[in-house]
Amino acid sequence: MKHNQESRIFFVCGDLNTPTGGIKQIYRQVDVLNNNGFNAFVLHRWFGFRCTWFKNETKIAYYFPLFESIDRLLGIKSNQKGFLNLLLKIKKIYTKGIKENVLKIKNKSKNISIKQDDIFVFPEVFGPNVADLILNNSKIIYNQGAYQTFFHYGLDLKNKKSPYLNEKLIATIVNSENAKEYMNYAFPKMKVNRVRYGIDAKNFCFNENKKRKIAFMPRRLRPDLLQVINILKFRGVLENWELIEIHNMNEIEVANNLKNCAFFLSFSINEGFGMPPAEAMACGCVVVGYAGKGGKEFFKEDFCYPIEDRDVIAFAKTLEKVIKEYEFDDKPFLEKGKKASEFILSEYSMEMEQKTIVDSWREILN
Repeated sequence: MKHNQESRIFFVCGDLNTPTGGIKQIYRQVDVLNNNGFNAFVLHRWFGFRCTWFKNETKIAYYFPLFESIDRLLGIKSNQKGFLNLLLKIKKIYTKGIKENVLKIKNKSKNISIKQDDIFVFPEVFGPNVADLILNNSKIIYNQGAYQTFFHYGLDLKNKKSPYLNEKLIATIVNSENAKEYMNYAFPKMKVNRVRYGIDAKNFCFNENKKRKIAFMPRRLRPDLLQVINILKFRGVLENWELIEIHNMNEIEVANNLKNCAFFLSFSINEGFGMPPAEAMACGCVVVGYAGKGGKEFFKEDFCYPIEDRDVIAFAKTLEKVIKEYEFDDKPFLEKGKKASEFILSEYSMEMEQKTIVDSWREILN
C-alpha cells in the first residue's frame, strides 16, 4: 500500500492522565506532524479522553475495538482499565486519582472508520504479536524504550515471530543513537529512524540563583536511591541540604523546581533516552548519576558526573565529594550548570525535534 502525507497516522496511546514523558512525546510528535502538512492523531480508547496534565490542543481520535484486541493479546482482563493497568505495571507507578480520572470517562466510544491507507503507530511494549492487530494496515513502532523491546517474548528458539520482521511494519522510530544501535543490531534489515527530543527553553532554562537542594525522581531505581541517600545521611553529608522529589508535577512545576536545585541525581536504568536528567541540565543542575544507556550521548564529563550503572558506592562517594566542594565554593558548579544548559538547549532544541520528526516521516512515507 502506498502512503503519502495525506494518509492518516494514528499513534496508539493509553488513557493515562498522569505525568508520563512517553505519552507527552506522542502528543508532541502528533502536533509537529499536523503543523507540517501531515494528518496525524493520538488514538485513545474512550470517547472524550485526552491528557490534561499539560496544555495541548492535539488532534484526538478514538477506536475502542483496537484496545479490546490489545487487552486480549496481552491477556489483560477486558475492562476499561486494561491498558491503564499494563502501563502502571510497566512504569511501576500508582497515583491517587487515576481511578477517578478513568471512571469519569463515559463508557462509550465514537470509533474511527479504518481506511486502507491508515498507518498505526504502536509503542514498543506490546510484544511479538502486534502485527496481528489491524492486519491489513501498515504499522510503525515508536520505540521510546529500546530496552523494553522484548517485553512479552519468551526463550523458545523456534518462535521467531516479531512485528519487527513483519512485512506490514514500514519503519521503527527511536529516540537516541544508543536505541538506534540497539535496534539495528537486533533487526539489521529493519528501517530505523531516530528523532531527537526537544526541550522547551521557555520553561527549562538556566537559573544562577541555586539553592542547596538536590532533585531526583523517586520512582527511578528506588533501591539505589535509598542506599545513596541513607549512606550520606548517616555520614552527615546532607545536613545542610534539602531533597526535592520530582513526582506528579506538571511541566511548569518540574522546571521551576529544577531551576532552584544545585544537583540532580540520575537513577536512569536502561533508558531509550532519559529525559529527566536532560531537563535538569537545561535548568543548570549539575547531574550526578547513571546515564542509563540512552543518556550517554549527553552525559559529558565537562559538566556532569557519570557513574557506572548500579555502582552505589561510587555514586555515594562522588556525590559526597561534589557536595563538599560546592559548600566550599559554588562558582565552579554554576559554571558547569551553565555549560550543561547551553549544550542541552542547543543539541535538543524544539527546532531540532521538529526537523528530525518531519525528515523522518517524509523519508518513511516516500
